Amino acid sequence: MEIYQLQYFIKTAEVLHFTKAAELCFVTQSGLSQQIKKLEEELGMPLFVRIGKKVQLTEAGSVFLIHAKQVIESVQSSKQAIDDLNEMIGGELRIGVTYIFGLLVLPIVNLFARTYPNLKIVVEYGTTEPMQKKLLNNELDLVLLISSYEIEEPFHKVPLFTSDLVMAVAKSHELASLDTIAFKEIENLPLILPARGFNSREFLDELFIKNNMKPRVSIELNAIHALFRLVEGGHWATVVTEKALKGWDNLKAIQITGVATKRDSFMLTIGGAYQKKAVKLFVEEFRKSM
Repeated sequence: MEIYQLQYFIKTAEVLHFTKAAELCFVTQSGLSQQIKKLEEELGMPLFVRIGKKVQLTEAGSVFLIHAKQVIESVQSSKQAIDDLNEMIGGELRIGVTYIFGLLVLPIVNLFARTYPNLKIVVEYGTTEPMQKKLLNNELDLVLLISSYEIEEPFHKVPLFTSDLVMAVAKSHELASLDTIAFKEIENLPLILPARGFNSREFLDELFIKNNMKPRVSIELNAIHALFRLVEGGHWATVVTEKALKGWDNLKAIQITGVATKRDSFMLTIGGAYQKKAVKLFVEEFRKSM
């Protein structure tokens, strides 16, 4: 059994199409099919079944897929460990980022790309729950997020900073002269808010419920850059984590009074798993930048 055979099998299981899998593995379809057939002969059971033009995993294939992925992950971790031992700082650093870190993370990414030319950095933006799932599935090496909830095993968390929820308006907005605003007063303002699924939106909705408020949410967006662009227009207000406003010089942060708004941010990894040296270096630089 060879590593490349496992890679062919995993890719075919992901796309359930022999021709497409062969293209993604940069081999001929006949070559890929031949190697999977050898795997099946060695295991003594079929891994795929063809139903018409469709390809499906057999029960044996589903079981073998779990173990094949573990083998590939172990091999990759072993290679990374040796690179780290040699201080090559190469391979790939896969970072999951929730929206608050949109601009905060870019200077560190830029620094790393210049300092470690052998390191490929992949940054993926998203909401908290999908990022955590990808970390569990070894699709990411670390996740930067802000959370109001207890983070449990197998996640390992490293505290980064604390930030308040604030109301943000354009500097041309009629309320921009305010330094503070009572939370209750936000109820009557036309709002643009992050879409449900964003951790800050869930936290904010809980505050609305606890205070018996029915806010005027005119627009919901799952793209924070677009949200801030609309707020810059001068008509709308929004409620976001203050750190997310870094770099948005045309927006004014107004402190919210009457409710607790402090929230903690963390870097998450998987506890007990091998941690790339690049991960440790990244979090050190990121914390310095705060």
